[in-house]
Amino acid sequence: MNVLQAVSLSHQTAALEWRQALQLSKEEAAAFMVSLKQEGLVDGVMLVTTCNRTEVYYESAGTPTTVIQDALLQFRNIANKATYTALFVSYTQTEATLRYLLEVGLGLRSQVMGDRQIIGQFKESYQRTKDLELGGTLLHQALQTLFRTHKRVHNETSFRSGASSVGYAALERISDFVPRKEFVHKRMLIIGTGQMGTDIAKYATSFGFKDITLTNRTDEKAQALASKLGLQAIPFADYLATIHTYDIIVSCVSAGAQLTAEQLGVPMQENRRVLLDLSVPLSISPDTGALPYTTLVNIDHISSKTEAVKKAREESITDVQCIVEEETKGFTNWLEDLPVAKTIGNLKSFFAAVLESELQKHTNLQDGDTVKKLAKATLDRLIRRPAGTLRTTEGAPRQVLMDSLNQLFQIA
Repeated sequence: MNVLQAVSLSHQTAALEWRQALQLSKEEAAAFMVSLKQEGLVDGVMLVTTCNRTEVYYESAGTPTTVIQDALLQFRNIANKATYTALFVSYTQTEATLRYLLEVGLGLRSQVMGDRQIIGQFKESYQRTKDLELGGTLLHQALQTLFRTHKRVHNETSFRSGASSVGYAALERISDFVPRKEFVHKRMLIIGTGQMGTDIAKYATSFGFKDITLTNRTDEKAQALASKLGLQAIPFADYLATIHTYDIIVSCVSAGAQLTAEQLGVPMQENRRVLLDLSVPLSISPDTGALPYTTLVNIDHISSKTEAVKKAREESITDVQCIVEEETKGFTNWLEDLPVAKTIGNLKSFFAAVLESELQKHTNLQDGDTVKKLAKATLDRLIRRPAGTLRTTEGAPRQVLMDSLNQLFQIA
């Protein structure tokens, strides 16, 4: 029987420099998952790769988590496996993996408690799995449980009250270096309009920023977001020419060469300039923090200062955990019913084959529709009682019944 398992390296165990070595692009994530399937290591797999974590959720009958972990390190050409091994966390039982998946997907294990971005990242990752036809029964049920739990938490608790994503926390961090009352006079450049850049752009105006410019490798994407939010956009090919004129520079790109001190230059005025590097791998060279009037902050330096939101979410954790418990129990019940469903399906197929074989002997039956209806009604009656008994029996007696049916009818 397959087991749902997980391998994780996240901000809870690894610093930024370790995490960024395992950061995969969408294309790399797809290639890695396909390779696991082709090698026969998994029956279903989903890879979640963000700035804070790289995690592989997979189902198989016998592949240990260490094998998946080694495959990931080899895929990234990482030689010092021994050092990385201590940074991984593994979940080897289906129920434990499901619980961990729920906690991560709900934002209970995020750097910013209740981070809203993570559920979108899970949806995107699962969609990639479905597009590649790499899903499995356990993985599908686990993700459906996550999405249902997320909806319940949103509707039944205060855990989602307020705005406390990483993007929001990053904007709050600026106020440690620039008085918030001065935001209205500062020029902001957001490089990259993916999920993180979009998040920053949406929140920035509520913080008081008025002069906000977007740029993205795909110019049309930046222009579309700028039009939607009433902001400005400049071509990606041109932004370096004016980058020194901005007071706040937020980089949300996850690939390509790092911005250098030479490219950024010295600010035009003797005002404090803040560089926010929200990318993994880092997209702004660390030595830029030594430039005059410049402060560099990366994603590991960011923590939420929204105390009211943080307090409300902490007070809601008990309610969230109760929902997680309920949904985990529901998943466990479904898991326990899987062998029953398989046995009932096998028994039904056996009865159907017998009926079809007997009906074929009576070639004088003229009304085909009537014969089909009669066969269906007979099959339903034959299966109803044993199926009902199996579903209402629990524990060891249920297993005895299934073993007996499998042996009697030779349907296993």
